Amino acid sequence: MLNKKMLMLAGAMLAGLFVQPGRADADEIKIAIGCPAIPVCSDWVWADDFAKQLNDAGLEAKVYVGGALGKDPEVVDQLSQGLIQVGLTNFVMIAQVDKRILGFIAPYMFDSLEHMFRALDETDILKSIDANMQKQGVRIVALAGLGGPVGIFNTKHPIEKLADMKGLRLRAIDSSQTSVLDEWGASSVVIDMPEFTSSVQRGLVDGYVNPPIVALIFKQTDFLKYYTDAGAGMPFRSVLMSNDWYNGLSADDKAKVDAAADFANKHNREWTYAAAKKEIDQLKKVGVTVTELTPEARAEFVVASKKAWPKLLDPDALAMFEKAADQTR
Repeated sequence: MLNKKMLMLAGAMLAGLFVQPGRADADEIKIAIGCPAIPVCSDWVWADDFAKQLNDAGLEAKVYVGGALGKDPEVVDQLSQGLIQVGLTNFVMIAQVDKRILGFIAPYMFDSLEHMFRALDETDILKSIDANMQKQGVRIVALAGLGGPVGIFNTKHPIEKLADMKGLRLRAIDSSQTSVLDEWGASSVVIDMPEFTSSVQRGLVDGYVNPPIVALIFKQTDFLKYYTDAGAGMPFRSVLMSNDWYNGLSADDKAKVDAAADFANKHNREWTYAAAKKEIDQLKKVGVTVTELTPEARAEFVVASKKAWPKLLDPDALAMFEKAADQTR
């Protein structure tokens, strides 16, 4: 049995193994991403850009790939404690604090990637959402693009019109996406992304709504053989940072972090536009049947999607986004 002196010594040794929340002198800046280190993953590209800039500036930064530091909720929890400095997650992590973030992914709220980025740059919407996030110990560095607009993947048949959605059971990322799929006439089930492939194999779902790059990154085009280029929302990843850690930095180190983030954000825009131009051809090359909606069919999806907007946003938030979209169109 350990005596008091031995317990105190063991406690001191354990304390030294962990980075204390908010310490600005932490030896390593940890950057958590869920995808592998591959150039078609925007998370990796952003994180790699950010880390290289920090390392070149004399700070020590390392990217942890493949969910090595945990799933999104675990990453955010560690960010709030200062145990991880930066993490890239899905929008749900922000939506749990401020549901207004759903306006940026609402199908057909924005006409194009460029339109969404203008709304981000030319309005204060994200700044007000960030203020609420910072109260939870996490700050928003950016909403990073991850490729072209959202479309519909499935294993069954081409989707040429809204009526073709009937009978499909699709994976949803959360209840907000379920609301949209309901209006489209499909059934849905909320499933974590790591369980998606096995869920298809077991017949639980027939596909999902995602940008093309997701199926390409995770090689799910082996069984998702039908894709409809619906343009149903502009995808992004949430770049989050530990607020305590950032606020504890010296003015000099804070400037280095800001400059690194600015560089990664600027390159992400360029990367996103370039990726969006190539993805459809990449799907075709791996044997995916790609369907382009006619203007009439697209109009059906737009009308159905707008019925879901009030389920995603309260009246004030919806009015704010519609105004922002109109002003930046």
